[in-house]
Amino acid sequence: MATPDYLSSFEADGHTVWIRPIRPDDREREAAFVRGLSRESRYFRFHSALRELTPDMLERFVHNDYPDALALVAYLPGPAGDEQIGVARYVREGTGDTAEMAIVVADAWQGKGVGTHLLLALRDLAQAAGIRRLVANVLRENGRMQALARQLGYDVDGPSDDLRARRLGKPLEG
Repeated sequence: MATPDYLSSFEADGHTVWIRPIRPDDREREAAFVRGLSRESRYFRFHSALRELTPDMLERFVHNDYPDALALVAYLPGPAGDEQIGVARYVREGTGDTAEMAIVVADAWQGKGVGTHLLLALRDLAQAAGIRRLVANVLRENGRMQALARQLGYDVDGPSDDLRARRLGKPLEG
């Protein structure tokens, strides 16, 4: 199935932020985005001290395999090209109707609604793809992500494979 034709915008901190599915031509933007994250933000997202994406990760991250995997980017258009300020993705677990999701927002944009808008858009597109439950492994010390997840209706969903993390889950409507 083709990646959904999705485009939305919202206002944050005096700017219009756009959300759309990631594309192969986002390769350099995605790499620069991850390199530009603080060490803490990279650690919270990847659960490791990753400094930049490997070529294999980058290749996988910029290709959607909808309905089983989808990534959305939040960006600011600019004269030199789009500036990526966030990304959220889900990947279906096996052949079931549960998908694991992950999100990261540029440090300067955290706490301004970017994560909320990304997760709501991701939820809607996951639901349209037949996903009935979203889960996330969130490091225990990542209080900001746990608070956002609780605000959006996620609850503790059982043990995580990573003892440092909590597995949070949310059933989707329908």
